[in-house]
Amino acid sequence: MRRPRTGREKLMLAGKSAGALITFAVTVGAFWIALVDRTPGPTIDEWRLKADNTCQRDLGEMQVSLHSALLQAAEVLRAVPHAGTRSPELAAVVTSMDEIASAFRAMSADFAEIPVPEGYDRRDIDGLLRDTRSFATAFTAISTVLVDYQVDQGPLQGQAAMTAMQTLSASTMPSWVAGARRLGLTECLAIMGTSPLGPVTPTPARFTVGQQALVDRIDSRVLTGCVPAFSEENAKVIAAVNCAAVRHGPARNPLVMRFIDGKALKAWVAGLSKGLRSRGCARGDSSGAWNHEGKVTGTLVCKPGSKGSYLAVWTFDGEDVAVLAEAGDRPAIWTWWKDNAYLLTP
Repeated sequence: MRRPRTGREKLMLAGKSAGALITFAVTVGAFWIALVDRTPGPTIDEWRLKADNTCQRDLGEMQVSLHSALLQAAEVLRAVPHAGTRSPELAAVVTSMDEIASAFRAMSADFAEIPVPEGYDRRDIDGLLRDTRSFATAFTAISTVLVDYQVDQGPLQGQAAMTAMQTLSASTMPSWVAGARRLGLTECLAIMGTSPLGPVTPTPARFTVGQQALVDRIDSRVLTGCVPAFSEENAKVIAAVNCAAVRHGPARNPLVMRFIDGKALKAWVAGLSKGLRSRGCARGDSSGAWNHEGKVTGTLVCKPGSKGSYLAVWTFDGEDVAVLAEAGDRPAIWTWWKDNAYLLTP
């Protein structure tokens, strides 16, 4: 039989119990204070604000807009000087490309440093980071091509530069804009020259930079309503558009193409001219030089086309441009061609 506790033992037991209760109370209190005082994690609104500030800081001070730089590069690539020749125009484009590439590299790094809310779906944010890096990579590639050409490190890799610009215009830019809209980055969109308003919808087919540069040279008094002709583009044809004739004549919308260089254009024309001699299209099937204001402009080929049509194909050798038009017969296309052949503006 257990003996009764003495008064001293009861006092000691009570002290231990009280100590345990105090320790428990202190632990619970500390936990509660830590819970109440804990700094809340970042919100998506805070991320959005910091991202917009990043765009303002990294892109707002650029001296040239993204669209202007792309068009500037396309124009320079259309008529480059000889390799190894320092060109002020090329140097200006290189400066613009480097400035934009640097801005996008900085923006990509700054975006990556912004804390993302815990549990937030990162897909749009990760996509924006990826597209931002793609901008920097593409502009660096274009700049490198132009620098190598100026210091005579080999032939101009015009196709590589054009491909980079076309990818930016047709893929990277629409993807970046769509992501920025979904994330609500109004300042970023404004700086990029894009409206933040409106629903996010699939981007309709638009001109690539090369196609736009080509359309800008076409005389709207001769051809109008141009649309992209992607199916005609390849390693040799860097831009192609179909346009409607303003004056009656062609049975189908004429095709206007820009080749990567004069060599590619001449090879293409040589294939069309096989078996033809220069006799003048007024007299029949022919392949020979054509003139504008007394100056040889390029080659004119007249020959039967497909499905009973008759073709007129002529080139602007200094521009690396060819035009293909067809009508129901030779007199119809010849009559139209005489009044509309010189369709490129200065």
